[in-house]
Amino acid sequence: MASEKANPPPPAYDQVDHTVSSAYPHPQTSTTVIVTGPSVGPDPTTIVCPSCRATVVTRLDYETTTRTHLCAALLCLFICWPCVCVPYLTTTCRDANHYCPNCSAFIGTYRK
Repeated sequence: MASEKANPPPPAYDQVDHTVSSAYPHPQTSTTVIVTGPSVGPDPTTIVCPSCRATVVTRLDYETTTRTHLCAALLCLFICWPCVCVPYLTTTCRDANHYCPNCSAFIGTYRK
């Protein structure tokens, strides 16, 4: 019984002090920030850049993927030689990488 009085129970959640004691973090502490990417599509998207905080329309760069090569291989397999370059020229068989036009930060990738 004496040990129960010496160690009081922890305070309830609503009684915990959530204030920040300093405007600057202690040099030995680390902060983890989890950022979820914005929803991007196959077209340029208006977003707020997570890096430079500017409202921008994203710049797209298309990346050739395994799916692009498979589409070209299928065209070769079915003897459509004139159409082999079509998957490399269209945007439907490639991934769309979104970048900020101000700071060139990577925003996200749209895959079909």
